[in-house]
Amino acid sequence: MKVLFVAPYYGPVHSSGRLWVKWLQRLGCEVTVFDYRQAVIPERWYTKVRGGRRLQRFLMQFRLLQVATQRPYDLIFVLKGETIYPSTLARIRKRHKGLIVNWMGDDPRNFPNIRNAFPFYDIVFLTDRGWVQAVQQMGYQVEHLPYGCDPDVHRRVTLTDEEWQRFHSDVCYVGRRDEREEWLVRLTSNAHLLKIWGYGWDKTPFTALRPHIAGGALNEEEMVKAFNAAKIVLNLQPTQLITGVNYKTHEIAGSGAFQLTDFKEEVAEMYEPGKEIVVFRSPEEIPELVERYLRDEKERRRIAEASQKRAYNDHTLEKRARRLLEIVREA
Repeated sequence: MKVLFVAPYYGPVHSSGRLWVKWLQRLGCEVTVFDYRQAVIPERWYTKVRGGRRLQRFLMQFRLLQVATQRPYDLIFVLKGETIYPSTLARIRKRHKGLIVNWMGDDPRNFPNIRNAFPFYDIVFLTDRGWVQAVQQMGYQVEHLPYGCDPDVHRRVTLTDEEWQRFHSDVCYVGRRDEREEWLVRLTSNAHLLKIWGYGWDKTPFTALRPHIAGGALNEEEMVKAFNAAKIVLNLQPTQLITGVNYKTHEIAGSGAFQLTDFKEEVAEMYEPGKEIVVFRSPEEIPELVERYLRDEKERRRIAEASQKRAYNDHTLEKRARRLLEIVREA
């Protein structure tokens, strides 16, 4: 199968696209990559110039149309595609004889370009069953296809002494700063070692959090090391989710780390609470659960090992890629 993969691809934080390409290729697909975020102007340049993003977005439409129509593809696979104009997809649709699909881990209704492009996609794959139901009610073909881990990447690793000093923690949080930062403040009143990585934390108004900010966004390799070096990995599910789970749910599990996360319907379907993952239903529960499991190393290890086993058995990106190709071939 000849696939044009349209996705964020290059750069340290776009590993999801690279992992999709790897598994599509391993499953026999011939993949051409089009990085829509820097197809004409590199991201490191246009982000520093006033109007650069707008110019890159405008020029990218012509380049995508050219690439998508210069040779026949069996499948055009768009990962998110929030900057692709519906008019561009409409023009591609007229000349492309194969399928066009979209897979994304965000609520598509929040992105006008994606929402208005629904008529030009043959299938939309979404990671949250609640979003699937909402878009189906709009009259489009939608399939539920969650995130998955990659055992080649998300695994137990051995850290050097220098890496251990950088990453080890009692509680680790990797994620963008958002309105729930106050939840983390609850963990600063004890003597435990809390480390926080992600975008925006340098702007937190909570002075109690500032000593615990370990750095900015981590790349995939660094993140796996941080998970391996933490006694507890705290995972706050994005507020836009209805029933589903984020990518980190499987990344943490695949890395063999102990995970504490907020309850979502699909969390309990994928990992058994109390045996493969630990969940909380209110932020008030977080400090108590942290104290409990920091005291019980044996139970933490048991849950972490069971979580990794479940992730590798049921929730890998290879399984997701196989399912996507199966649905595409049946369409």
